[in-house]
Formats: sequence, C-alpha cells, structure tokens
Amino acid sequence: MNYNEAREYVLAATKLGSVMGLDTIKELLKRLGNPHLSIQKRVVHVAGTNGKGSTMAYIASVCMEAGYKVGKYNSPAVFDPLEIITVNNVNITEDEYAMCATEVQKQCDAMVADGLSHPTYFEIETAMAFWFLAQSDCDIYLIECGMGGRDDATNVLETNLLSVITSIGLDHTDFLGATIEEITANKEGIIKPGRPVVRAGSGDTITEVNKELARKACQVLIKEGYNLEDYIETGLSKMKWPGRMEQIHTNPTVIIDGAHNPDAMTKLRNALDTTYGGQKKIFIVGVLADKDYEKEGEIIADRAEHIITVTPDNKRALDGSVLAQKWHKYNSNITSAATIKEAVEKAFGLVSDNDDQIIVAFGSLSYLKDLKNVIIDIR
Repeated sequence: MNYNEAREYVLAATKLGSVMGLDTIKELLKRLGNPHLSIQKRVVHVAGTNGKGSTMAYIASVCMEAGYKVGKYNSPAVFDPLEIITVNNVNITEDEYAMCATEVQKQCDAMVADGLSHPTYFEIETAMAFWFLAQSDCDIYLIECGMGGRDDATNVLETNLLSVITSIGLDHTDFLGATIEEITANKEGIIKPGRPVVRAGSGDTITEVNKELARKACQVLIKEGYNLEDYIETGLSKMKWPGRMEQIHTNPTVIIDGAHNPDAMTKLRNALDTTYGGQKKIFIVGVLADKDYEKEGEIIADRAEHIITVTPDNKRALDGSVLAQKWHKYNSNITSAATIKEAVEKAFGLVSDNDDQIIVAFGSLSYLKDLKNVIIDIR
C-alpha cells in the first residue's frame, strides 16, 4: 500500500466502532511478534479524561532536553494523521505509515480468515504504533490511552516504567461508568503491580495541572535512573502542544483549544479568565452530540460577548444550529454558521479595530484543523 491507500484502509475500520476489551488487540500484536513486550519496561503509560497529550508533551520535552530519544503515541491526531506516532517530536513519514499499515493489514486479514473479529480503527493504529516504535530503539516511550484504561487497546503491557493518571471528569459515560468513581477505577486499570504511579492534583488551569503532573512524573523517572535533574524546568518551559490554548493569529488574536467536556471547559474558562480576563471574547464552538454540551454551555457561554456555532465534520457531530438553540439560555447573543469559513468571517467581522477583543475557537478537535486552515488562508 502507498500512503493514501493506507489511510483509506485504516479509516475504513471506523465503521467497526469502539469495542472494549483486549482479546482482539492481543491476538493482533501476537501475530506481529508482540512488539509491545520488547519496550514495556521503558513505557510511561498515560490515562485520564483531560490533559493526556499535553502532559506527555511536557515529559517528552524534559527527556529530549536531557538528550534522551523519545517515542510517543498520541491519538486522535489534531491536525495531521501522521502526528499520532513520533520520535523526538518528528512525525512518522508517509512511507513509514504505509509500511506499518501494510504489515498490520496482512495480520488483520489472517485473523478474519481464521474466523476472528477484524480489529477496530483504534486497535489498528495502536498495533501500528507499537510495531513501529519497537523498531525505533528509543530510551523512553510515552503511550496514551484512547478511552478509559482497563479495557483500552493500549493496556496490553504486562508491566511498565510508570503510570500517569491525568485529570478525570465525566466523559464517555456509556463506556466507562456513570460516576467519577467508576471512571477513575477504569482509568486506573493501567496501573501495574509494583510499578510507580503519579496522579494529577488540583489547579485553576489545565496548564498548571498538567505541568505539575509532568514535573512529578519526571521526579519518578529520576528515581528510575533517568538523568533529568538539571533539565526539568528548561524542558517544561520549551514544551509546545498544538491545539491547546494555541495562538494561531494576531490582529485579531485567535486562540484554539480542544476543550470538549465539562471538566476541560472549566479549565479553559479559568485559563481565559487568568490570561485574557480584561478582553472581550468572541467564541467559535463546535461539539459532538454525545458530549454533555448543556453543562459545557452552562460553564463557559457567559464569558463570550458573541458566540458562533458550527457543525464539526464528524459523524457524531451536533448540528451547530441545535447547539445555538441549546446555549441560547446561557448567552442570547449566539448565532450559527453554515460553514467554518463563514464562522471565521463572522468572527473577524465582529472584531472592532479600536477594541481589545479576542476570538476563541474550541470544542471538538475534528473541526480545529479546518478552522486553522481557514485562518492561514486569511493571513
């Protein structure tokens, strides 16, 4: 397969949905030679509701600052499908992606021929990540859970270097449980006997929480033999994570953030209050229908002078006009846009030359890439 064929193959598996449990992924990895077992003692495994990606990025930044080679698996991608698998923050190439997909497809087809279930989209990507990273000979690997922990496809490790549990909130309740306690128990299913674990503490913003959690993780890594003592603060300060309070335009200032559940909305609201408290805000928002968007509106809608809603390009998307109706009770100055380009044009039109205003786009990651491309065209 070439890259385009590989993407078509992987994306075709989305129709299989999400299937919790480890039997299928274990069988697939077994047929690939169990690559995960060869790296598991160097794996930092990260689970949680919010902040997984940025916490991993902080840890990776510190380790790279200290001269270590870092492999990383994050999913889903924010802007580029290749960004889910990186070595020292360099994306896997299109040819490497195609090579991984070709090998995984071969084993998936063999499984189906043997009467077994075809692996899901996430199981395929996870297998690709383990297979590729096991060949990259890194000093440390950072692996992100997709959803939950106990039954997540990444939880095939028999041991690990360290477990990291980020901030936990109500999300994916149909899969993980209806209460924080049930969800926490599920996420903590990645913790391995006799191996260390660090958990997120409290903080007003997601940045504060994630940075402190990464600092705690690095302190544990020092005890595990990694020479990070002189590199923590420098590494933390150099971290960059796209799509999280990321400024993508000036005049006017445009911020994008992947906040997509109530806990993340609270952290985003606090971050906006802290950093941009005195400025008027125009929101662009797109969400998925299976999120608690009513609660999200209650948390953050009153911070905006004007809200423009959009419909993300996702089969689970909530129609922007429906979101506008639902959030009207929290902010009556709300309209919907038929396209992301229209939303951006409306937002730019609302900004006054002599007023201190910012545009904040947030919600589902599935529309932020398109929005960023529209902003780039405007430049």
